[in-house]
Amino acid sequence: MEFFKDNWQAVLGTIMALGGVAYIPFCRGILVKGIKTCLSEAFLKEMFISLASKYVKSTKTKLDDIWFEQLKKSL
Repeated sequence: MEFFKDNWQAVLGTIMALGGVAYIPFCRGILVKGIKTCLSEAFLKEMFISLASKYVKSTKTKLDDIWFEQLKKSL
């Protein structure tokens, strides 16, 4: 019992590591699905349009507004 009292951090870390090994395939699967979603063409288009619209709204010029509308039509 003294061993556990003196080395409780090492024991807890070992138990957590062994428990974590069981969840690695599950976590890896979720991570891969998330990456595939973020790399899809539809997601990247929506992200670009969202960021570009924020940028266009923040400027005072009208030329970028016209350019952005034409870009949205072509996408």
